[in-house]
Amino acid sequence: MVRHLILVRHGQSAMNAGQAAGDERFCGQFDTPLTELGRQQATEAGVRLGQRVDLRITYAVSSALPRARDTLELILPHLPATVVKLDPSPRLNERSLGEFEGLTEREVFERWPQYAREDQLQRVRADMEQKAPGGENLTEVVNRAWDHIEALRTGSAGDLLVVSHSMTIRCIVGRALGLHAATWLDTSVKHAQPIVLRGAASGSTWAGRMERLE
Repeated sequence: MVRHLILVRHGQSAMNAGQAAGDERFCGQFDTPLTELGRQQATEAGVRLGQRVDLRITYAVSSALPRARDTLELILPHLPATVVKLDPSPRLNERSLGEFEGLTEREVFERWPQYAREDQLQRVRADMEQKAPGGENLTEVVNRAWDHIEALRTGSAGDLLVVSHSMTIRCIVGRALGLHAATWLDTSVKHAQPIVLRGAASGSTWAGRMERLE
Protein backbone atom coordinates (compact mmCIF):
# COMPACT_ATOMS: atom_id res chain seq x y z
CA MET A 1 0.00 0.00 0.00
CA VAL A 2 1.33 3.42 -0.95
CA ARG A 3 2.29 5.62 2.03
CA HIS A 4 2.79 8.90 0.20
CA LEU A 5 1.47 10.07 -3.13
CA ILE A 6 3.77 12.66 -4.72
CA LEU A 7 2.18 14.69 -7.51
CA VAL A 8 4.30 16.80 -9.86
CA ARG A 9 3.06 18.99 -12.68
CA HIS A 10 5.32 18.96 -15.73
CA GLY A 11 7.81 21.79 -16.19
CA GLN A 12 6.97 24.87 -18.22
CA SER A 13 5.95 24.05 -21.79
CA ALA A 14 6.25 26.19 -24.90
CA MET A 15 2.51 26.90 -24.77
CA ASN A 16 2.77 27.88 -21.10
CA ALA A 17 5.51 30.33 -22.02
CA GLY A 18 3.37 31.72 -24.81
CA GLN A 19 0.44 32.19 -22.43
CA ALA A 20 2.69 34.08 -20.01
CA ALA A 21 3.69 36.35 -22.88
CA GLY A 22 0.07 37.09 -23.78
CA ASP A 23 -0.56 34.41 -26.42
CA GLU A 24 -3.50 32.80 -24.61
CA ARG A 25 -4.53 29.48 -26.13
CA PHE A 26 -6.46 26.45 -24.96
CA CYS A 27 -3.94 23.70 -24.31
CA GLY A 28 -5.54 20.52 -22.95
CA GLN A 29 -3.80 17.54 -24.56
CA PHE A 30 -2.14 19.66 -27.28
CA ASP A 31 1.44 18.45 -27.77
CA THR A 32 3.75 21.22 -26.56
CA PRO A 33 7.39 20.55 -25.56
CA LEU A 34 9.21 21.65 -22.45
CA THR A 35 11.10 24.94 -22.62
CA GLU A 36 14.65 25.21 -21.31
CA LEU A 37 13.17 26.70 -18.14
CA GLY A 38 10.78 23.75 -17.93
CA ARG A 39 13.68 21.31 -18.15
CA GLN A 40 15.49 23.20 -15.41
CA GLN A 41 12.35 23.15 -13.24
CA ALA A 42 12.03 19.38 -13.70
CA THR A 43 15.67 18.82 -12.75
CA GLU A 44 15.28 20.97 -9.63
CA ALA A 45 12.17 19.00 -8.64
CA GLY A 46 14.20 15.81 -8.88
CA VAL A 47 16.90 17.29 -6.64
CA ARG A 48 14.33 18.33 -4.03
CA LEU A 49 12.69 14.92 -4.04
CA GLY A 50 16.03 13.14 -3.85
CA GLN A 51 16.97 15.12 -0.75
CA ARG A 52 13.85 14.21 1.22
CA VAL A 53 14.79 11.41 3.60
CA ASP A 54 11.16 11.00 4.69
CA LEU A 55 10.11 9.94 1.19
CA ARG A 56 10.86 6.48 -0.17
CA ILE A 57 9.76 6.62 -3.78
CA THR A 58 9.56 3.09 -5.16
CA TYR A 59 7.40 3.64 -8.25
CA ALA A 60 7.10 6.52 -10.73
CA VAL A 61 4.63 7.08 -13.54
CA SER A 62 3.73 9.92 -15.90
CA SER A 63 0.91 10.77 -18.23
CA ALA A 64 1.34 9.73 -21.85
CA LEU A 65 1.88 13.33 -23.02
CA PRO A 66 5.52 14.15 -23.95
CA ARG A 67 5.86 17.14 -21.60
CA ALA A 68 5.04 14.92 -18.62
CA ARG A 69 7.14 11.98 -19.82
CA ASP A 70 10.14 14.27 -20.37
CA THR A 71 9.70 15.83 -16.92
CA LEU A 72 9.81 12.41 -15.30
CA GLU A 73 12.95 11.47 -17.25
CA LEU A 74 14.66 14.59 -15.88
CA ILE A 75 13.56 13.78 -12.31
CA LEU A 76 14.58 10.12 -12.25
CA PRO A 77 18.41 10.54 -12.21
CA HIS A 78 18.10 12.27 -8.83
CA LEU A 79 16.10 9.45 -7.25
CA PRO A 80 17.37 6.06 -6.03
CA ALA A 81 18.26 3.65 -8.83
CA THR A 82 15.74 1.18 -7.42
CA VAL A 83 12.75 3.33 -8.43
CA VAL A 84 10.59 1.41 -10.91
CA LYS A 85 9.35 3.50 -13.84
CA LEU A 86 5.90 2.35 -14.89
CA ASP A 87 4.48 2.70 -18.38
CA PRO A 88 3.05 6.17 -19.14
CA SER A 89 -0.72 6.25 -18.76
CA PRO A 90 -3.23 8.27 -20.82
CA ARG A 91 -5.51 8.14 -17.77
CA LEU A 92 -3.15 10.70 -16.20
CA ASN A 93 -3.28 13.01 -19.23
CA GLU A 94 -4.48 16.58 -18.97
CA ARG A 95 -8.17 17.18 -19.52
CA SER A 96 -9.06 17.01 -23.21
CA LEU A 97 -10.43 20.30 -24.53
CA GLY A 98 -11.36 18.69 -27.82
CA GLU A 99 -11.71 21.06 -30.74
CA PHE A 100 -10.70 24.07 -28.62
CA GLU A 101 -7.10 22.87 -28.31
CA GLY A 102 -4.50 25.18 -29.82
CA LEU A 103 -7.05 27.96 -30.41
CA THR A 104 -7.36 31.41 -28.88
CA GLU A 105 -10.60 32.57 -27.26
CA ARG A 106 -11.28 34.76 -30.29
CA GLU A 107 -10.96 31.76 -32.60
CA VAL A 108 -13.25 29.72 -30.37
CA PHE A 109 -15.88 32.48 -30.37
CA GLU A 110 -15.71 32.75 -34.15
CA ARG A 111 -16.22 29.01 -34.68
CA TRP A 112 -18.69 28.43 -31.83
CA PRO A 113 -20.58 31.70 -31.26
CA GLN A 114 -22.62 30.14 -28.45
CA TYR A 115 -19.47 30.14 -26.29
CA ALA A 116 -19.03 33.91 -26.68
CA ARG A 117 -21.10 34.40 -23.55
CA GLU A 118 -18.63 34.56 -20.67
CA ASP A 119 -20.70 32.39 -18.34
CA GLN A 120 -20.94 29.67 -21.01
CA LEU A 121 -17.16 29.63 -21.53
CA GLN A 122 -16.45 29.62 -17.79
CA ARG A 123 -18.77 26.65 -17.34
CA VAL A 124 -16.66 24.68 -19.80
CA ARG A 125 -13.50 25.65 -17.92
CA ALA A 126 -14.73 24.95 -14.40
CA ASP A 127 -17.86 22.83 -14.50
CA MET A 128 -18.13 19.17 -13.62
CA GLU A 129 -20.52 18.39 -16.50
CA GLN A 130 -19.95 20.89 -19.34
CA LYS A 131 -17.30 20.19 -21.96
CA ALA A 132 -15.80 21.60 -25.14
CA PRO A 133 -16.85 19.96 -28.43
CA GLY A 134 -15.09 16.60 -28.57
CA GLY A 135 -13.54 17.12 -25.12
CA GLU A 136 -13.98 15.88 -21.56
CA ASN A 137 -15.78 17.30 -18.56
CA LEU A 138 -14.18 17.36 -15.14
CA THR A 139 -16.23 14.45 -13.82
CA GLU A 140 -14.72 12.25 -16.52
CA VAL A 141 -11.21 13.43 -15.65
CA VAL A 142 -11.72 12.76 -11.94
CA ASN A 143 -13.02 9.25 -12.62
CA ARG A 144 -10.31 8.13 -15.06
CA ALA A 145 -7.44 9.62 -13.08
CA TRP A 146 -8.64 8.45 -9.67
CA ASP A 147 -9.36 4.90 -10.81
CA HIS A 148 -5.77 4.65 -12.04
CA ILE A 149 -4.31 6.16 -8.86
CA GLU A 150 -6.28 3.73 -6.70
CA ALA A 151 -5.14 0.76 -8.79
CA LEU A 152 -1.51 1.84 -8.46
CA ARG A 153 -1.90 2.66 -4.78
CA THR A 154 -3.30 -0.71 -3.74
CA GLY A 155 -0.86 -2.66 -5.90
CA SER A 156 2.32 -0.86 -4.84
CA ALA A 157 4.39 -0.49 -1.69
CA GLY A 158 6.36 2.55 -0.60
CA ASP A 159 5.76 5.97 -2.15
CA LEU A 160 4.34 6.69 -5.60
CA LEU A 161 5.48 9.59 -7.80
CA VAL A 162 3.00 10.79 -10.44
CA VAL A 163 3.98 13.38 -13.08
CA SER A 164 0.87 14.84 -14.63
CA HIS A 165 -0.88 18.14 -15.39
CA SER A 166 -2.48 21.04 -13.56
CA MET A 167 -6.16 20.15 -13.91
CA THR A 168 -5.59 16.42 -13.53
CA ILE A 169 -3.59 16.99 -10.33
CA ARG A 170 -6.38 19.22 -9.00
CA CYS A 171 -8.85 16.42 -9.70
CA ILE A 172 -6.68 13.87 -7.86
CA VAL A 173 -6.13 16.15 -4.86
CA GLY A 174 -9.83 16.99 -4.63
CA ARG A 175 -10.86 13.33 -4.77
CA ALA A 176 -8.16 12.17 -2.36
CA LEU A 177 -8.94 14.78 0.29
CA GLY A 178 -12.71 14.85 -0.22
CA LEU A 179 -12.75 18.54 -1.11
CA HIS A 180 -15.66 20.42 -2.63
CA ALA A 181 -15.11 21.23 -6.31
CA ALA A 182 -15.08 24.96 -5.61
CA THR A 183 -12.09 24.38 -3.33
CA TRP A 184 -9.96 22.06 -5.44
CA LEU A 185 -10.57 23.99 -8.64
CA ASP A 186 -8.79 26.93 -7.02
CA THR A 187 -5.83 24.85 -5.83
CA SER A 188 -2.58 26.31 -7.12
CA VAL A 189 -0.49 23.77 -9.04
CA LYS A 190 2.85 25.25 -10.06
CA HIS A 191 5.21 23.83 -12.64
CA ALA A 192 7.37 21.06 -11.19
CA GLN A 193 6.52 21.84 -7.56
CA PRO A 194 5.98 18.50 -5.81
CA ILE A 195 2.77 18.07 -3.81
CA VAL A 196 2.81 15.31 -1.18
CA LEU A 197 -0.36 13.60 0.05
CA ARG A 198 0.18 11.47 3.12
CA GLY A 199 -1.65 8.22 3.70
CA ALA A 200 -3.64 7.66 6.89
CA ALA A 201 -2.33 5.23 9.48
CA SER A 202 -4.95 2.66 8.46
CA GLY A 203 -3.71 2.69 4.90
CA SER A 204 -7.29 2.75 3.63
CA THR A 205 -7.64 6.49 3.07
CA TRP A 206 -5.69 9.74 3.01
CA ALA A 207 -4.82 11.71 6.09
CA GLY A 208 -6.22 14.97 4.69
CA ARG A 209 -2.75 16.47 4.72
CA MET A 210 -1.11 18.10 1.73
CA GLU A 211 2.43 19.48 1.65
CA ARG A 212 4.13 21.50 -1.08
CA LEU A 213 7.87 21.02 -1.46
CA GLU A 214 9.40 24.45 -2.07
